[in-house]
Amino acid sequence: MPRLPLSLLSFVTIVALLGLSCRSQRMNTEFDLRDGGERRTETRYTTTKHIDSVDIRALKVDVWKLEHYTYPDSIRMFVRVLDTNGHVVTNMAAPYARPDAPNYFPRLVETVGTRKYKRTIGIENFRVREYGDKDSIPTYIALAIDYSGSMKFVREYIAEGTKMFVGMKRPCDFVSITAFHKQAKVVVPLTDDAAYAVREYDDYDKRTQGLFSSVNDGIFTSLKTLDSVPPTSPKVVVVFADGDENASSTKIQSIFEHAVKNNVSIYCVGFGYAKDEELQGLSLYTGGKYYRAYSKSDLKAIFLDIYNSLKNYYLVHYVPPKYDGLHVVDVTVDVPGRDTLIARGQYDKSPINPIYPTDEFSRPILFAYNSSTIDSVSMFIIDEIADNLDRFDRVVLEVQGHTDNIGGKEYNDTLSLRRAESVKQALVYRGISAKRLRTRGFGFTVPVAPNDSDTNRALNRRTVFKVLRQ
Repeated sequence: MPRLPLSLLSFVTIVALLGLSCRSQRMNTEFDLRDGGERRTETRYTTTKHIDSVDIRALKVDVWKLEHYTYPDSIRMFVRVLDTNGHVVTNMAAPYARPDAPNYFPRLVETVGTRKYKRTIGIENFRVREYGDKDSIPTYIALAIDYSGSMKFVREYIAEGTKMFVGMKRPCDFVSITAFHKQAKVVVPLTDDAAYAVREYDDYDKRTQGLFSSVNDGIFTSLKTLDSVPPTSPKVVVVFADGDENASSTKIQSIFEHAVKNNVSIYCVGFGYAKDEELQGLSLYTGGKYYRAYSKSDLKAIFLDIYNSLKNYYLVHYVPPKYDGLHVVDVTVDVPGRDTLIARGQYDKSPINPIYPTDEFSRPILFAYNSSTIDSVSMFIIDEIADNLDRFDRVVLEVQGHTDNIGGKEYNDTLSLRRAESVKQALVYRGISAKRLRTRGFGFTVPVAPNDSDTNRALNRRTVFKVLRQ
């Protein structure tokens, strides 16, 4: 019988209530949540190895982190080159590559949009810089640990792993620890004193266990411990949870907005059959990574992978094309003597992504003077919106037209409605159902700036899209 992706608590509760005859999931002393079925394994980081001493046939690449908090000004992409034994390969870029080394990173492209709107853009100017142990750049790590009842089976291993993680900290690094069940509590404020952090955490661990789970509150509280850290400093939140949320007041969008604004990537470690949709979404859309732990050895390997990867990577830095939708980034890694490798990452700037919903957004769609005809220079905006509506086919939008105050009220009310209708018809022409679009004209009644200059009046001539349904 296929196993349902439920948390341990939910699973046990259903078995108790319904008396299901399916084989129950048990956890042995080694904390192994597998049930005998096959599961995909990933290569975890172990140590570093020079490019000249690896088997090039065993190489693979990945994007470990992608920062887009300064979009559209820049993107920072953290690429790893590994071999199948878990060695991170070094000395492939400045300042560590030898002077006569080939260009291992010759090409970068972005593909924006999806389906019929997809286009690939070559990035001519990008920089690759290698970072390693010698750089000694301080890293700021906030741990968020689930102490709810559904985690009681793995609490011992979480505690052991947390202390191991803190013990790997370099003298220059900082760490904080937040624990959560019904409430979230900062157990250890941001500190560079590992011994102090372990003492405080040990004291908390001995006397605390809750029944409810406020995952969102815990993650947000953990994020806040990094507020004093400059945006340019490497910082991450590492979440250990099963995703079983039932007590938070914090919305997932608040976490996402705070993380992106402050350049914090979120790494989530889910346990067993975690309720992981939101945890995976947080990892993806903040430039982090999602891990699944099935055993004690998995947990240790993940800790090593996260911490050591913060210190060894190739930073790819570039100015991206502007597109309010999905961006897929491909970095070519070319090692002489073997097939080309591609490191792929992605980030999403869609304003209507249901995972992180927004109430409304505005676009500067231009029209011919005194007309509802859309200027050809604005058609790319219509394409972007159509692309996003095509991707998220449950979203319903209200298209709102707004004008400046030149002309009378009745004239501007009519003009604004006609312009909203033109935008609707342009989207319908691109295949979007008219049932998903409403129109309203507000004339000059809702200005965003005083109508006292050409510049301000241009700001008021806008099209606003209100999300009616996600």
